[in-house]
Amino acid sequence: MKNIWNKQTSLGSPTGCTQETWLRTTDSGIESYDIDLYLGKKTDLLSLKKNLVDTIKAQLEYFKTTREELYTDTEPVVNCPVTGIDTSLTTPLINIYGAEYVVTPDTGHVYVKNRPRKSAIDNFYLNNVTYAATYTDKAKAEERLNTIAVPWCNWVTKVYEKQYGKKPKRILDIGSGAGHFIEACRRAGYEADGIELSESSREFAREIWGFDMDGRDFTKIASEYEGYDIVTFWGLLEHTPNPGSILKAAHDVVSKGDAGMVISKVPRAHSLSGAAQITNNTTIIRHMDPMGHIMLFSDASAAELYVKENFKPTAAWYYGMDVYETFMQIGNSTGNYSALTNTSNFQMELQQHIDNVRFSDGLTLVGIPQNPKT
Repeated sequence: MKNIWNKQTSLGSPTGCTQETWLRTTDSGIESYDIDLYLGKKTDLLSLKKNLVDTIKAQLEYFKTTREELYTDTEPVVNCPVTGIDTSLTTPLINIYGAEYVVTPDTGHVYVKNRPRKSAIDNFYLNNVTYAATYTDKAKAEERLNTIAVPWCNWVTKVYEKQYGKKPKRILDIGSGAGHFIEACRRAGYEADGIELSESSREFAREIWGFDMDGRDFTKIASEYEGYDIVTFWGLLEHTPNPGSILKAAHDVVSKGDAGMVISKVPRAHSLSGAAQITNNTTIIRHMDPMGHIMLFSDASAAELYVKENFKPTAAWYYGMDVYETFMQIGNSTGNYSALTNTSNFQMELQQHIDNVRFSDGLTLVGIPQNPKT
């Protein structure tokens, strides 16, 4: 029998829902996980986007050209990267820039059926200046830190204190980008370090924040970081062909003490953003971008990945950019972007409602280490 996930949750007002139970049914029985719920993160996205319309138009052509080129030389993905189910059993979902996304029948995990070779993926993230520039804009560094990274740091502190009754001491961020989250944690008084493969991102952190990040492969040097209280992945697992190997390395880091935690932010395929992009699949510059995200998660596939790598899911934070994405797709279809550019407050309030009912394009999942299953 396949491992099946279900939820027990209130049918009342979703806004007032603070906890639900996730159930994993296996051949051995039913496993129960009590999940603390956090809904929404109001962010004025437009304040972070300069020359928005011109940027979108330039990116549309760039993304189409680069992704179609990358997907001319691919290798088949034989099995689901999370559950291992044979790809022949999956269902086609959407083709974007030559990349065919499929969805699995067990957990609803979404991934590209044929992906660029690992060398091409590595080269893209290491050397693609346009991709890195999204996160290394010097003029916006402080604003991005206060708008995005500081709320992350505050939330991490909250969930850790609720779990263990104390604040963490050491935090390790994997796939750190330009180091905004590390800087936010350091300003909050934590010992924080990062691992980032991109040299341009590491150089930005040195120049702007004044610290160095490790440029090596985390899965190969995890033992050097054993004993950190928290390992975070703010948008990394969806980029890698084998997310399980990264979570396994994280388990090695945080399981040595008695108060470890892993936190991963992943994209959700089954969301308003996903629906908007499937409906209008020729103008994609985020979310179901087949180089930005070679896979997208469901709640079930994220939880299954955690359990398989010996983590117990304990909390879930739902928030996304769905309204921004939907209005952008309307602009792409009509050539009129006024609904996107003139409605920042409306977007924030509407997004909160979408987050409340868990139709958002982002999930941040918390897990604590369990002993490996024998």
